[in-house]
Amino acid sequence: MKEPLSSRVLFPFTERRFTYGEYARFLERLGDREVVPMREFARGEGELALRHDVDSRLESALELARLEAERGLRATYFVLHTAPYWREPSLLPQLRRLQELGHEVGFHNDLVTLQLVEGLDAGEVLGRELERLRAGGIEVVGAAAHGSPWCHRLGFHNNYVFAGWDEPRPGYPNRDVPEKLDPAEFGLEYEAYHVPRDLYFSDSAFIDGRRAHPADVHLEPGKRTIVLVHPCHWDASVAAKVRRLAAKVATRARADPSAPPR
Repeated sequence: MKEPLSSRVLFPFTERRFTYGEYARFLERLGDREVVPMREFARGEGELALRHDVDSRLESALELARLEAERGLRATYFVLHTAPYWREPSLLPQLRRLQELGHEVGFHNDLVTLQLVEGLDAGEVLGRELERLRAGGIEVVGAAAHGSPWCHRLGFHNNYVFAGWDEPRPGYPNRDVPEKLDPAEFGLEYEAYHVPRDLYFSDSAFIDGRRAHPADVHLEPGKRTIVLVHPCHWDASVAAKVRRLAAKVATRARADPSAPPR
């Protein structure tokens, strides 16, 4: 389901359950489960994998990572090479901190967007960005496709860039990409959407117009499960969400004072 407009403009209300305290309560339910990073889950280990696609707000990812580490849980954080935080000087120290907490760092793939929208060479970008991470002490063996807004506008899926991970996806008919890459040539062992599992949850889904919350996941014993949580939706409190919304509105107004509110 497409994200309702109300979710974007009223998120302090519609996503009021998405607080760090509520996430901690969800984690308490996992004490008797064998929780492993996606890398190990892809190799057939463990019972449940916590996956995070860090579309924005890397600082929120670090807070979720801290909550998980305090409970002896390890997760995987897929970091986005087209996000604003990617060019920040603090990127590598923050990613090393994720690893120090016991978590895995993966590559959040937005390569077809760069191919089709910006005309860039996907192989060159991937090689350069993975080298930057690995030279900085970040071990990367997994990828996860990013659902860029351009994917919906132009009808492509970011996995179409990788040979072997490029099967047709419903709603994404444009499979013509300038270049196909071999994941193995870049040291990539797995792609998150291709990892076998019995159950899958994502907070990108909407139920009755509201974002799905991991607290509502029905965990079944013996079922290998992947839980995808996006750190960008989580805050310390509802008040923090209100401040974040106000900052968004102010930023947009400065960027284009004549633009109507959206």
